[in-house]
Amino acid sequence: MIRIMASSVHLLSRLALLILMVLTVSASALAWTDPLTPGARAGRMIYQRGAGEEMDPIEAQSQESDVWLPATLFRCAQCHGARGEGSQEGGLRVPPLTPAVLRSSDSGPGRRRRPYTDETLLRAITEGRDASGNRLQPAMPRYRMTTAQSTALLAYMRELGGDADVDPGIASDSITVGAALPRSGPLAQIGRDVSATLAGLFASMNDRGGIYGRRVIFVTEDSQGEPNGTVEATRLLVERDKVFALVGNFSPSGDERTGAFLQQQQVPLIGPLALSPKISDPPNPYVFYSLPGFALQFRVLIDLLAGRASELVGSAQPRVAVIHAQASVNDETHQSALAQAARHGLTVVLNEGYPIGRLAVQPLVTQIKVQRVDAILWIGEGEDLLVLARALARERIFPILFGAVGMVGGRVAQLPPEFRSKVYLATGLPPPTAKDIARLAALTGQDTLASVGYARMAQIAGVAFLEALKRAGRDLSRLALIGSLETFANQDEGAGIPLSFGPGRRLGHDRVLVLGFSDDPPMAVPYSDWTAPKSRP
Repeated sequence: MIRIMASSVHLLSRLALLILMVLTVSASALAWTDPLTPGARAGRMIYQRGAGEEMDPIEAQSQESDVWLPATLFRCAQCHGARGEGSQEGGLRVPPLTPAVLRSSDSGPGRRRRPYTDETLLRAITEGRDASGNRLQPAMPRYRMTTAQSTALLAYMRELGGDADVDPGIASDSITVGAALPRSGPLAQIGRDVSATLAGLFASMNDRGGIYGRRVIFVTEDSQGEPNGTVEATRLLVERDKVFALVGNFSPSGDERTGAFLQQQQVPLIGPLALSPKISDPPNPYVFYSLPGFALQFRVLIDLLAGRASELVGSAQPRVAVIHAQASVNDETHQSALAQAARHGLTVVLNEGYPIGRLAVQPLVTQIKVQRVDAILWIGEGEDLLVLARALARERIFPILFGAVGMVGGRVAQLPPEFRSKVYLATGLPPPTAKDIARLAALTGQDTLASVGYARMAQIAGVAFLEALKRAGRDLSRLALIGSLETFANQDEGAGIPLSFGPGRRLGHDRVLVLGFSDDPPMAVPYSDWTAPKSRP
């Protein structure tokens, strides 16, 4: 495991970067210590999540109902605030629950209550009556829990909102954040480039005094770039290293457990490096994606084909082939593309799947020829596309090729010259400018990066996280961080990508750019404006 502390070291030379990258700190040196007692920590979980670590579920009942429901639906923090500050919702005052308020008398409209004791506070929680015996507002549920659970909750409420009541990773002078990255295996270079980018960002912020006087400590764990390793690395960062949040986790295809784990632990993840994020409905409230996935990108490609068919293929009714690699990661993209084609009334004359790396190229070329295909929608690897394009060129068959930068990558430069002007690739990230490259070089201390795209995605994630910390204020919590991210409205976080989030929105950028290609520099040029796909079929 490599642990990186972003400090005041200037990342302006390779030597400085080397020192930063190999700096290793023992677990005890970076370990965050929770100031709460074990009992109060258990109570915090009940207050924030409506559930404890015990097997016994906590139940809640509305004062106007006889049905007992899981207390996770009626979390204390949901109404009274993460730090017991109270709230005002629709004209209804939800009172604060800080010790100073509870242990003093309170005058409400037409009545006065005594200060709460542990006994009367427990009665309010379980019976819905205040310290003077008055019935609480109808919106206040009654809770049913074990003696151990109620003892833990009361222990936490004595500390609620105080100096000891802080989320993991937060100290008076530091914030510990982490990233699960491939530090070994075939994707290790991506991990090194991403780590250098994030470390550079945090070091630069620390050089300027940090965020409200807190320095950012950056910790990484080796995910090996595969699903099992990613969820295990994330677990270690959360449970052992006690990070406050995760920034720029590398998200490999097939990793569905990491998001579920973070939701269970209520730990935010900002800007996971996912080529094709799968966002549930409703979305995971703790995971904030930056860029659109392949399903959305291919919908934009089909919109473009339908709108410019005459210009592209010389016919308003193009004959389309959808060729897709048979992998579960492509299923959503494939089905979304077919649905979008149907929405536009496009004629799909060929819908062919193939095993990755085992393309039966000659039969496929024959079908493309027989079906007189005008345009190919390619949902597969760049290497396989290269094999097909060369075979088509030998037959002097040159349909339009549509694909995604994240799938095809640099193989475009190796296509037969006749295809170069017939390729259109979708991307959620614009081609890097000289200024973008210079910025990354300054951050990482490296003249060149092998994984520029991932480094830029990490840059977006890191700058978004730092901006969210500023907006959240000195009184920081995970819920405050999430709330500040939800205020982003076209917030430009570097690389020309504006991010917008909201209470029900966890994809920051939903627009796609389509690139065309030529033999003359610049090789890739925008063929379309930034475009969101037309409404779902």
